[in-house]
Amino acid sequence: MEKNGTLLKLKEQERETRRELIIAAARAVFGEKTYERVSMAEIAKAAGIAKSSIYTYFSSQEALFVEITVRDTRRFITQLKTHVAAGEHPSLGQVISYFLDYYMTHEAQWRMITHFALYGNKRNESVEKLDSVSRQVIDQFALIFEKLGYSDNTRLLAHTLFSSLSGILIAFRKYPGRSEADKAAHMQRIGRRFERMFALLQDS
Repeated sequence: MEKNGTLLKLKEQERETRRELIIAAARAVFGEKTYERVSMAEIAKAAGIAKSSIYTYFSSQEALFVEITVRDTRRFITQLKTHVAAGEHPSLGQVISYFLDYYMTHEAQWRMITHFALYGNKRNESVEKLDSVSRQVIDQFALIFEKLGYSDNTRLLAHTLFSSLSGILIAFRKYPGRSEADKAAHMQRIGRRFERMFALLQDS
């Protein structure tokens, strides 16, 4: 009995290891190409396994993509909550800086989000899962505005902040002729401008 239990545990560990290998390979591939240009064969090659093996773990390319996006977004939310909770008084500037830093560092995640938003053929189930984690990000932003005492519609402000930061990343992440440090500094400067704009809304 003990031997059988050990074998089952080893098989489960092997299964989980292979699943994580597929996810890591798919994240890298999805981060390099727009969604519609990626194939399961390409992901399988990157993972070093047969294409048929992927379907043991994921029913489709979209299911794999959604799994990664949901997982990565939840990780971002958890870290954002920790970041905000670390300070007694949350600062909008800190949140803006953290968002930009995070997605500059986790670039494959950001590319996946933008690629799928623009090009993915989303099924209802996928839309529901992606909308769920998207709402959680907006919820965190709205909560921060509430804690900062904004009297305006905090959910609308949260949507405005998210779209503003997304626009900064889209417009300047690959800005030509500048070093990585210069691009990061420029995006942070724009972020500080947005912070001041939101402050004017609070004072009005």
